Amino acid sequence: MDDKEFIPPGKRIELDHIDNNVEVGDGATLVAKDEEIYIAGTITSKGSFSVVGNLTAISIRCKRGSLTVEGDLSVKKHIRIDKRLSVEGALLSPEIAVGGVLEVEGDLQSDEIKVGGTLKVEGNVAAETVQVGGTMKIEGDCNIGAISVGGTVKLEGQADIENLRVGGTAKVESGKFLEVKVGGTFQAEGEVDIDTIDVGGTIKLEESAKIANANVGGSFKAEEEFEFGSLTVGGTIKIEAKATGKNLSVGGTLIIDDDITTEGRLAVGGSCVIDGNLYGNEITIGNEIRASRIQGNYFKIGRRGLATCPVIADKIIISEKATVDDLIGKDITIEEKARAKNVYGEVIYIETDARISGEIHYVEELDVETGANLSKEPKKVKKLPSF
Repeated sequence: MDDKEFIPPGKRIELDHIDNNVEVGDGATLVAKDEEIYIAGTITSKGSFSVVGNLTAISIRCKRGSLTVEGDLSVKKHIRIDKRLSVEGALLSPEIAVGGVLEVEGDLQSDEIKVGGTLKVEGNVAAETVQVGGTMKIEGDCNIGAISVGGTVKLEGQADIENLRVGGTAKVESGKFLEVKVGGTFQAEGEVDIDTIDVGGTIKLEESAKIANANVGGSFKAEEEFEFGSLTVGGTIKIEAKATGKNLSVGGTLIIDDDITTEGRLAVGGSCVIDGNLYGNEITIGNEIRASRIQGNYFKIGRRGLATCPVIADKIIISEKATVDDLIGKDITIEEKARAKNVYGEVIYIETDARISGEIHYVEELDVETGANLSKEPKKVKKLPSF
């Protein structure tokens, strides 16, 4: 295709079908004679131009300018716009590259989308990859393979995304996410299902959520029931409903407004406040825990720690100078200067200067070091009491 049609700058012209390439002058307006303009070639411009009606072309290249389409835009190969692309209808093209702003009032469908500044879509989005340097907002549903955004993302519809990477803040309504990495804050207003998420700042979940693996540098908050596989948080976790998962590690404080169950390891570096019961396999508390009851296979509280509720576990270790409530277990160790109320165990070891203010019942063996303070005479029993 050697010939080229030329539209003069500032010209307003009616078109329907052109079999050649078209060069459009700066400020020109292309008006569809019968709702649609079909260009069987490439549209080029060294400025800005606009289209009134639907436009179909092989490719579009707009240097140092912008394009406005008052209708649908369909391009078979690629779109390259240096400044702004505004489409009042739907946009369809395998490859879209916009240096500044891309605005679409209808649906957007593409294999590859690159936007240097802002992407805003009022309809639905289907794409393989989306790269945005600044901000991205999708008001409809989206099905996208990979999203990379330097600033902020807001997804207001149902999302189905394999890989989401955001430098700043991500706010989503609901959906499924395979892998999420956010530098700042991740917030979900509806139900989400996430395989892996890594957030440098804060996670906030307003509805029920399921997360297989999460790593959070700051704080984590869930307002409804939460199901997790592995959750690691550097600061504070607050869950305002029941929580169920496998492994949980908190550097600071854990707050649960209901029961929590962990199948693997639960480790809290600071304090733990549970308005219900804690059920776990391996439980380690660094500082303090307040709950209705603790029940697991292994429980250890750190030096000078505090447990204000009964502990039921196969293996129990009360570290030096810690203070705890009743203990019921198979193998119990109470270290130096620690304090406990009633102690019921199959095998019990009490170190020097430890203080037991209540009963001591043992089934197999009791070893009490010199200097331990026992308020009552220990009793050997055939079985432990039921709790």
